[in-house]
Amino acid sequence: MGNKSHKGTVVSAGSGGHQDQQAVQLPPYHGSPCHYQLLEMSVTFQNNMAFNFSPGQNMISTNIDSYYPALAQPYQQGWRMTSFYRIPGVAQQQGLFSTAVNVPFQGIFVRLASDPEFCSEQYQLKVEKSIMYVATFRGGMLSLTGPQGVQGDMSDIQMKIAQNTQHGGRLVCVEMSGQYVTQGMGAAMRGVSPGIGVDVFFNMPLHPNPRCYTYQAVNVPIGIRSKMGFTPTIQVQCDWMSHYAAFLQQGWRLVEIFLDQSYMRSGAFSTSATMNTVWFFEKPADALNDPTPVYEGTIVDFEHKITGGFGGARGSAGWNPVLEDMGTRGWELACILETPEIRTTGIGQIKMKLLLFFQRKIVRQYPGSAEAAPPPPGFAVPPTAEKAEPVMTEKPEHFNQ
Repeated sequence: MGNKSHKGTVVSAGSGGHQDQQAVQLPPYHGSPCHYQLLEMSVTFQNNMAFNFSPGQNMISTNIDSYYPALAQPYQQGWRMTSFYRIPGVAQQQGLFSTAVNVPFQGIFVRLASDPEFCSEQYQLKVEKSIMYVATFRGGMLSLTGPQGVQGDMSDIQMKIAQNTQHGGRLVCVEMSGQYVTQGMGAAMRGVSPGIGVDVFFNMPLHPNPRCYTYQAVNVPIGIRSKMGFTPTIQVQCDWMSHYAAFLQQGWRLVEIFLDQSYMRSGAFSTSATMNTVWFFEKPADALNDPTPVYEGTIVDFEHKITGGFGGARGSAGWNPVLEDMGTRGWELACILETPEIRTTGIGQIKMKLLLFFQRKIVRQYPGSAEAAPPPPGFAVPPTAEKAEPVMTEKPEHFNQ
């Protein structure tokens, strides 16, 4: 990975969200600390009992749009959204015979109070409505033994990104809204699922002469293996840091990782499968050909506890203390990724593995000087990933070049 400026911080969270920091001695970080503001809200998902015979009907509708004005308020105090995230696996039925459930979401905002670039820019929040389609496919003469799976279509999402970033808008995150729309009987017969509502969040510039950014989307497959037994588990195989480092080393910044609902398995009785993640990276358009690293990154493993009970499943955003602690050392959250890795810990209790991706600007002090030097070559990563080679599974898709 080249020369290391210093080791990346590795933080993990134990059961119940308690934070355990590994004994890694680090020099002080001379960049800006990252402050966090967290806004939690309960969104209603309404099952409308719609049939798939005619297109355009809302099978599941939500009132999520009514909360977006509240998400825009922190911008007036200098905050900037970095993620809008559904608390995974958690939902509570509104009543015994109700077809509506309450689903918690969290808006995560950041402020880099001593970063000159951050303080000189002013943005406002914009939300674009999009839709994603998922189609089923099967291969082989026998559908039970041949490859089978589903393929997600993100073309509309990518079009929204291209349209909104060509004049200085910046992608924040991509989140499924909970809405499902029927596509009609013909689509169902072809294996096309109901349209999945997706909201795409942008920071739109208010300051003059905004810098323009280019984006690329990279497909990264992850392996999944199920283990059956008294306490079934699902394990995930992916060299996350290798993929992350490959792009940060070339001057890119991670914006979002999105599960596009695609998966493939070798047969109906197979215990292994492959899912697809889409990684969105950002880079200033005027520095597109400059490979100098600007950010360093680290990944935090977090066990998210979900408890089932009467009327639904309970859980909370137990990672809040992790954000605050990482922020004191300048680490800015890029995204939270919900992985398929789960394990049963008791009756009605499971733990789901989440990955928190952090990054911060590379800064280095000249001896005896308060001025920051140019970023050093290489990339600071946790010790377990120092020798990982950059991996790119597919030619990235570029936007706004």
